[in-house]
Amino acid sequence: MDRNETWLSNFSSAASSFARGGVGLQEVLTGLILTLIDLVTLLGNSIVFLCPVVEKRLRTVTYMFIMSLATADFLVACLVMPFSIIYEVTGMWLFGKLFCKVWISFDVMFCTASIVTLCFISLDRYCSVVTPYHYSRRIPSLPCPSLSFCRCIVMTCTVWVYSSLISFLPVMQGWNEIPGVDFDAGRECIFVTNWVFAIVASALAFFLPFTVMCSMYFFIYRASRLKATRIMSQTLEIHYHPNSKRQNHLQLENKATRTISIIISVFVLCWLPYFVLNVWLAARGTDSASTVLLGTFKIITWLGYCNSTINPLLYAFLNRDFQRALKKLLICRHSLCLGNKGGMWSKTHLLLQHLDIESFLWLSVNYL
Repeated sequence: MDRNETWLSNFSSAASSFARGGVGLQEVLTGLILTLIDLVTLLGNSIVFLCPVVEKRLRTVTYMFIMSLATADFLVACLVMPFSIIYEVTGMWLFGKLFCKVWISFDVMFCTASIVTLCFISLDRYCSVVTPYHYSRRIPSLPCPSLSFCRCIVMTCTVWVYSSLISFLPVMQGWNEIPGVDFDAGRECIFVTNWVFAIVASALAFFLPFTVMCSMYFFIYRASRLKATRIMSQTLEIHYHPNSKRQNHLQLENKATRTISIIISVFVLCWLPYFVLNVWLAARGTDSASTVLLGTFKIITWLGYCNSTINPLLYAFLNRDFQRALKKLLICRHSLCLGNKGGMWSKTHLLLQHLDIESFLWLSVNYL
């Protein structure tokens, strides 16, 4: 038995011993906390979907990327977290070997979709800051409002196709498995990875997109500094205040870039430990204390899941338009409550008063 087989055997033994301990107070408290995280994730990302309906300023290309990111986060809360909670509380996998593979594929897919979306957001920010006129220009031959809009649609489709190929294809084909090593499908659902798959998948799903993001934001920072210096020099030479519209545009671009940079930083803090430990274990095939590794894996995996919970909170704190939309949604909800006497028709009528034709068209484009 090689080192990978030894580690997996120890890991499985630790999981089995944990299961034999039964569901006690600690497991109940853990389940309640994780369920709360799941519910907050569902609520927060649902609000992300609704905000553009009531706030026109959020109907931008960048926010379309953010909605794609929120879609991945929402699906994590729907299709990954609930089964993980049951697995954590009971200490055993109750849904069979086939769905175990499907669940692992969903996990990998949505994580990959999140970081690749953030990578494309950095590319979108780069085009907006460095080539703003080309970024927003219209092309009559294209069925899109602007070149950036067309690019966003293509990038979003690419994100989900790429994420599907990097998750479902290798997991269902068993490319990640270690020959001769398997787990008890009736009790456990462990993402077994050989060192080749761990390194290649981590590089494609995390390290490569992260490198692109860092590069793009470095170029954005440098271009923003050059633009600011040029504006200041023009002000000193001509002795008048620079064009206010141009200044406002630059300030908005810098603010958007700063917001996305914070979102990316939080994402890295949440997911970097998982990918580093995953590659390290696969490369070393360590047979270290399996109980410690089991606890560490649980913590860092849920740390990654919590990124799906944190993202909507970041929008609320960093984006004034998002805060404005949230207030409108609360006012709309209050109006619906006051209009309860009129029944469902009255509620629907009040809700439609807060929307317009453009809102429905914008949503249709994003969900077709």
